Amino acid sequence: MKHTIFTSVIILLSLGLSGQNLLKNYENVVNYEDGYEIQKSNLEEIKKIDLGKFWSNNPKESRFGFIGKNYQRLHIKFISVIKNTDKPNQYFIYGKSMVSNNICPFQGTIDILESYSIRSAEFPNIETGILVGEYTFFEKPEMPHSGIFRGKFATYWYKNDAGNFEYNDLFGSAAGYNNNQFAGLWSAYGSKNPKVANWGDSRIPQSGDLDVGTSEFGVNEKYMSHGWESFIKSMRGGFSDEEEQAAEEKESKKWWKG
Repeated sequence: MKHTIFTSVIILLSLGLSGQNLLKNYENVVNYEDGYEIQKSNLEEIKKIDLGKFWSNNPKESRFGFIGKNYQRLHIKFISVIKNTDKPNQYFIYGKSMVSNNICPFQGTIDILESYSIRSAEFPNIETGILVGEYTFFEKPEMPHSGIFRGKFATYWYKNDAGNFEYNDLFGSAAGYNNNQFAGLWSAYGSKNPKVANWGDSRIPQSGDLDVGTSEFGVNEKYMSHGWESFIKSMRGGFSDEEEQAAEEKESKKWWKG
């Protein structure tokens, strides 16, 4: 499944290094379909800014995820994101995960390790960019089916007219748009058999044949029984009014509250 952030992107190379080389350790969360190049590093600037709003659920976005080989639906909600004043590239995260009806609180960190400016053909006068790093989230051990999430992430940003960093939703109407791409493994406490656990805003990285959508995220019906029934029924026709209404109500439920 091809998931692109930008359509028809052209990036100017200023460092003489390709984006593929600079971000080779993040290939599972960064898409190179457009062959873009990195313009310049701005990690030191990024460290001075509080970017916590980037990872709190944006009301304009939909966050989707899966866990395991059968693409069981994974819900992830970041409830609190706090910048570490002693380590400016690190953020403390508190949130909750849900698989089936099992809800687990978790806490941990995300660490920004690299950030670069890039330039878009669609918005040539706006500075856009990408930051990448790693995360570790510990679910509450006392909860059933709890464990640890570890992996890498990529987040896209732009600067507004005032020069402030914003979550990049400039391409929100483009087919394949995505942001906040998290990909890694989940391991149950005491287990040596980790599961793939990926999530993202609008699309999921490395989602195989789960995502069959074109203009937006769409789930392959063969995975309906793996937690995707209400999503499919809320997005597609062919179901009764009662089924669709019940599905929409379930999809809009704030499951992390209470």
